[in-house]
Amino acid sequence: MKYLQILRGVLLLLLLFISPLVAAVSSSHEIPDELPELEQINAIINADEAPPGVVFVIYEYDESAFTWIMPRLVYYTTLIHQRFADLPVAVVSHGEEMLSLTKESAEIYPEVHFDLETLVKELDVVFHVCGSFASLNDIAESEFPDVIDVVPFAPAQVSDYKSLDYVVIDAELSE
Repeated sequence: MKYLQILRGVLLLLLLFISPLVAAVSSSHEIPDELPELEQINAIINADEAPPGVVFVIYEYDESAFTWIMPRLVYYTTLIHQRFADLPVAVVSHGEEMLSLTKESAEIYPEVHFDLETLVKELDVVFHVCGSFASLNDIAESEFPDVIDVVPFAPAQVSDYKSLDYVVIDAELSE
């Protein structure tokens, strides 16, 4: 009898822990295997008050980096908005990963573009890319989807967010 009570208690704790994780991601998204920024996200969602905003900074030397970063951004933003529904979230991209965001790259990286649309249209994320980096790579502003804001210089955009006291989270490579 006591064994059943303990088992019920353990199952209840598991249910309480897993339910928010399952609910955090829509049926079209899975929880990413690796979540290197989760400690920073937990600090935000466990705080008594919301910060002014959150900005994810992406700078990778790999064009395909968004294939593993985008699912994390969707997951993290979902968790943040479950706790603080109106908290502004932004992304600033200024490395090789930007190359996967052009309209022409949509056929090569369909999941990335799906997640981009989810972030901007469903989760209300402001998504910036670096115009300077794009120009250096002969990419015109018009080559990016309309949901992307091309800013003149991404480091200046990050500085602007810092001046607004946004929490800055540098996306890390998965290990």
